[in-house]
Amino acid sequence: MNSYFRVRFHNLSATHEDILTTLSIDHGASGVSEALEFTQPDLVFEPRIAKRRSHDIDVYFEQKPSLDFFDQVKNLDKNISWNVFEEAHKDWLEEWKKGFKAFPLTPQVWVVPSWLEKPAEALHQIKIDPGMAFGTGTHATTQMAAHFISKFASKNPLQTGSSNLLDVGTGTGILAMLAVLSGFQNVVGIDVDPESRRVSKDNINLNDMNQIKITEQLIEEVREKYDVVMANIIDGVLIQIRDELIRVLNADGDLFVTGILVERESHFFENFIEKLNLKVVRRLESDEWIGFWLKRNPS
Repeated sequence: MNSYFRVRFHNLSATHEDILTTLSIDHGASGVSEALEFTQPDLVFEPRIAKRRSHDIDVYFEQKPSLDFFDQVKNLDKNISWNVFEEAHKDWLEEWKKGFKAFPLTPQVWVVPSWLEKPAEALHQIKIDPGMAFGTGTHATTQMAAHFISKFASKNPLQTGSSNLLDVGTGTGILAMLAVLSGFQNVVGIDVDPESRRVSKDNINLNDMNQIKITEQLIEEVREKYDVVMANIIDGVLIQIRDELIRVLNADGDLFVTGILVERESHFFENFIEKLNLKVVRRLESDEWIGFWLKRNPS
């Protein structure tokens, strides 16, 4: 079948949601999803479901529901309304793959989807199979972090090989792999999300970069000191873990932080950079995001 039907129901109470779900399944529905609203006032990756007296759900059918089904819905509550949409079946993974092309992350390193061949113009490649993890290289914050890594390596070619690097919130592992291609020999990635750790390990194996170590440690559990620490994480989380980031950084080390929203720059500057008495080596801005290359101020 080339199409399916999605029915969006509006103004459901929690009680009517349960009844409507059962009714829909009895009339051949293949699935139900809630259309919830979320709030996230502090930008620390802790979204909360907005409390509402009623909400919407989507119900999916392979065939258009009968009039009898809608009559029974009317009998539940006269305030319930709905819209019916006929939508084409798609292989969403294949559709997504069509839009993900190889591209240069830095002038010398290209990101190449695992299902494509390395472009002729690519000097080096990072093969990526993103899965559910953040960091395909297309986001502005990832590109700013990549720029910092590349600049550090070009400015310190002799130092890079003997420097160690910690990638906090490694996601797909793309920045950790770029660090290896840039000359770092000792690279560790950590992430609180088990799926990100799995994806990053798969990508590291795909690129034969097993010198990268992905651990289950939280930043609070890291005991080693690093010459370079990078964290491509939203600014609210960066502020939460600022003391841990500076704790694991060597006294003369370099700290790369990306993920600061332009509108929150002054808040971040006051609550991160000034609180830690850091100096700004370089500031980047792209789209609505800002990244900082930071070092400790001499005491």
